[in-house]
Amino acid sequence: MNQSRTPRNTNVKRWTAFTAFVLVCASFACSQTAPAASTAAQPNAAKITKIRELINLMGTPGIAAELMKSQAAGIKTLLPFPPRAQDDFEKELLASIDVNELIDLIVPIYDRHFSEADVDGMLVFYRSPVGQRVTKALPAITAESQEAGKEWGQGLGAKVGRKIGEKLAHGDYGPWPPEQQDSPQEKH
Repeated sequence: MNQSRTPRNTNVKRWTAFTAFVLVCASFACSQTAPAASTAAQPNAAKITKIRELINLMGTPGIAAELMKSQAAGIKTLLPFPPRAQDDFEKELLASIDVNELIDLIVPIYDRHFSEADVDGMLVFYRSPVGQRVTKALPAITAESQEAGKEWGQGLGAKVGRKIGEKLAHGDYGPWPPEQQDSPQEKH
């Protein structure tokens, strides 16, 4: 019997995927915590306001919401829940999206990486007709780039998989599949 298709292994894979998703979310949230007050410089209120405007001009909240929607649809199928519970998870997740929370997480990142002069320059660009065209085109460019990357990655994975399969067939990794030993239960 193919062990990889048993319900138990499927549930283990789903729980593993769910756990990985939770850990990624938690690590992202933890990585955004501010440094201790004694070592952190006081934020420049004018710069923070400009960063918030920049994030909005760039279309980040809308792009993030769309990304969450597409990811939620894929994530729900990995969860070890019945289909109705998966649908409820997706609905609850999407209902919980608050773009202002996301912006609050992103602002300190921009603050650390860009000077106020940098932010001013980006604001000039994103307020310009070219910057507005970039903002409008970016979601489509991102989606098309992701699709191209997916196709590229699948092709590369298949190529490497064939190469490793040939090595397996030639015995480069020893005998494969390994001989299965009788479990202690089967010996009784």
